[in-house]
Amino acid sequence: MEDTVAASFSYQLLLVVNNEEKLSMNNKQSPLQIVKEKFGSKEKLIESLTGVLQLDEGESKEELAKRLKYVANAKLLHLSSMAEEVKALGGRDALVTKISELKGQAKDSDFIAKLKTYSNGRLADLHKSLSRKAKA
Repeated sequence: MEDTVAASFSYQLLLVVNNEEKLSMNNKQSPLQIVKEKFGSKEKLIESLTGVLQLDEGESKEELAKRLKYVANAKLLHLSSMAEEVKALGGRDALVTKISELKGQAKDSDFIAKLKTYSNGRLADLHKSLSRKAKA
C-alpha cells in the first residue's frame, strides 16, 4: 500500500514539475507579441521608426514606410532599440561629437564626415567600445 502511495505521489510530483517547466518555457514572447504590447501594431512601430531612421537619397518617408512593411518584427524591434539608445546618448550629432572627442579627432572634419555616414547601431557600438577603452 505504501509503495503505491509513494509511487502515486512521485508521479504527481513529476507531472507538476513538467507542467511548470512547460509554463516557464512558454513565457518568452514572440516578436509579434512584443510589437503588439509596446506599440499596438506593426504600422505604429513603422510610423515611429520613419521619423528616426535616415532616409536614402531621394527617398520619402512613405517609401521608407513601404519598405519597412516587409521587414521582420524582430529587426524592427532592434532598429527601435538602437534608435532609443542613440536618443539616450544625446542624438546622432551629439554621438558623432562624443566619438570624435574620445578618438582625439574632434577637429578632423573628414573623420567627422565619415562618422556621419555610419548607421545608428555602428555609432552606438563605437561609442560603447571607446567609452570602455577610455575608462581602462
